[in-house]
Amino acid sequence: MWAIVTLSTLVVIIILILCIPLDIAFHIDFYGRPSFRIRLIWLFGLVSKELGKGKKEPEKKRKRRELRTTARTIFEIIRIKGLVKKFCYLVKDIFSHINVRELRANFKLGLDDPADTALFFGPIYTTTLFIRSFCSHEITVQPSFDGEAVCEGYIYAAARLRPIQLVTPLMRFAFSLATIRAVKILVLSKWKRKR
Repeated sequence: MWAIVTLSTLVVIIILILCIPLDIAFHIDFYGRPSFRIRLIWLFGLVSKELGKGKKEPEKKRKRRELRTTARTIFEIIRIKGLVKKFCYLVKDIFSHINVRELRANFKLGLDDPADTALFFGPIYTTTLFIRSFCSHEITVQPSFDGEAVCEGYIYAAARLRPIQLVTPLMRFAFSLATIRAVKILVLSKWKRKR
């Protein structure tokens, strides 16, 4: 009896936790070397975590044989019938549940030749105007006719999602036959490497 009550309470607590919205804000700067930051805010601002602030330590070069094995494993996984389709559905489901609250983009683009810049910038400017007519987000792209190649600016986006809405798509993907086959290939590949 107590086991059922405890289990039921635990399930209710997990459901309530998953109902709490998660706010995601990311900022990409393209001034010189690109920098990328993500801030996760949960529990109505009480829990906050920033990712991508520190510099990553350089990874050790992997052996050629190990890289070849990894590439072969990835190719085997991609060839699994229906996996790519299932993954595309998963991404589509996730994005359909994300509520973009704010989006700002400001870019300055230019090529070495001002005439090439004009030809290059025309379709981009038309596309930007088309996007801005359908959404209220602030997206600005400016040409640079200084006679030197320029690509600088920033993107800022803030979005909200409820983790509970992702449970069904994730479960559908995780327990599909294609995903189980992919996991099997990964496990066998790792086991062969350890031998």
